[in-house]
Amino acid sequence: MSEETGAETGAGDGTEAARRIRERLSSLSPEQRAVLERNLRERNVKAPAAVDPGAGERTAARSTAPRRRKRPGSTMDFSLFFFSGDGTTQGPGKYQLLLDSARHADTNGFDGIWVPERHFVDFGGLYPNPSLLASAIAVLTENIQIRAGSCVLPLHHPVRVAEEWAVVDNLSGGRAAISAASGWHPDDFLLAPGDGQARYPRRKDEMFASIDTVQRLWAGESVDLPRADGTSQTVRTLPRPLQPKLPVWVSAQGSVETFVRAGEIGAYVLTGLVAQRPADLRDKTAAYREALAGAGHDPAQGRVTAMVHTYLGSDENEARETVRGPLTAYLKTFLEQQDSFGSEFSKLNDAERDVMLDATFERYFDQLALLGTVDKCESLIEDLVDIGVDEVACLVDFGLDPGQVLKGLDHLTELKDRYRPRGAGEGEPS
Repeated sequence: MSEETGAETGAGDGTEAARRIRERLSSLSPEQRAVLERNLRERNVKAPAAVDPGAGERTAARSTAPRRRKRPGSTMDFSLFFFSGDGTTQGPGKYQLLLDSARHADTNGFDGIWVPERHFVDFGGLYPNPSLLASAIAVLTENIQIRAGSCVLPLHHPVRVAEEWAVVDNLSGGRAAISAASGWHPDDFLLAPGDGQARYPRRKDEMFASIDTVQRLWAGESVDLPRADGTSQTVRTLPRPLQPKLPVWVSAQGSVETFVRAGEIGAYVLTGLVAQRPADLRDKTAAYREALAGAGHDPAQGRVTAMVHTYLGSDENEARETVRGPLTAYLKTFLEQQDSFGSEFSKLNDAERDVMLDATFERYFDQLALLGTVDKCESLIEDLVDIGVDEVACLVDFGLDPGQVLKGLDHLTELKDRYRPRGAGEGEPS
């Protein structure tokens, strides 16, 4: 799943973060401050008080507002999400955090674990093929659903997708699932069958066509597919999977059209609290459920999963400082990836970038991620419940030490258990 930043500062003027931002702003000329303010606004990032005199007053009002606590009857499912492991890491043990986390999720009642598909970049380079890692997880676990987050369908022949995930389904005892993505970077389409570059503009339509083909093959149908010479060949894939239908999400972020098309085919949706405001996600979720109903599907059977950066500890200030460096580096690396598209971030100088990253981090910590204590993070879960989200996919591999990640999973399990439906048994997906 791809993502973009969209955030605003939540640091009060008296905080260390605010002091750091003021120092960096002091090095900017008035013209540079004007450029920065425009870029912050375009990315839905509120300007720090040193740029916008009214920001401090708004921040103070926000910081004194009471955090929300879990309401009776609120429920939320939880899964673990992997996305950004550094592919340049040397030596053994590259996948130990993934495997240890899978074991924890499996024995502590999480719903699933997501492994992505990433190509040609250090950021996420540990994960070139989700079905390979899913197979490893399948033989280590017994309960959790094992999901591609995401499988970039236009880069693969649908027969290969059906075959590989049928193997995962058999190895796991019927726990395979995928989120289908259309792809985002033109370079990735070097891997696509045929003329990948020519197919890039129509990648979204190809994704939905491939979902249909994969489901037909999964169900045991024979499908006519084109040979290289233009004739057709009837194929039926093996091995046969255990599940009668492959659970499918559609990875959707900016476009409400993708949410609607997912609803029309009865798929689930995988999204995130990045590059979109919570109010926008609420509207997209409503459009998705309307599309489900309009196509004859039960809206109650739909599912919206939101990816959020996650690290929980016992002390909020300690957690803030623990994640500050890794998350800021993560955000910087991600934004630099957008430079090939002429992103606004690429037009900023180093001082302007530092200000934007500080502001973005504070907003992420305060309002857009599960970062801090269990009690603090209840507030975001309640917001997501109101938006219409059914599950949070907790992205845990954004640069923290593996031991810290695993320690944080104990606190995350406590938060998850607060939202376990009554009657859910130990060790079962909630």
